[in-house]
Amino acid sequence: MKNFINKEFSQASSPVSSAQWKNKSEKDRIMMIYEKIKHNNLYEGFEVIHADDDAQVTLKIERSIPANERGVLLLDLESFLKTSIEKAITIWLEPVGDKSKLRNLRGITFKKDEEN
Repeated sequence: MKNFINKEFSQASSPVSSAQWKNKSEKDRIMMIYEKIKHNNLYEGFEVIHADDDAQVTLKIERSIPANERGVLLLDLESFLKTSIEKAITIWLEPVGDKSKLRNLRGITFKKDEEN
């Protein structure tokens, strides 16, 4: 098996966003991304919440995607957006808090009955 990853990857410069991307408002950038992803059912439920000057795009995903599928799906989306909109785009997911109701109960205290 051939390994295609080498030391040169770690020393490569990251792409810099273009002047065309920087000159657009954040609202226009978000609309450009929506226009590209709305035609694909794989990205249903994806919401673009931020697209800054440096092409850092933050997404919020409303539906549950298994961990073994999520990484590949996001890498494919990033690659698609890099080729169709802006070469410097980097996809990030909005951090989500712990959704477990049981773990969220830790630290909660209940008032004791005043009658005792």
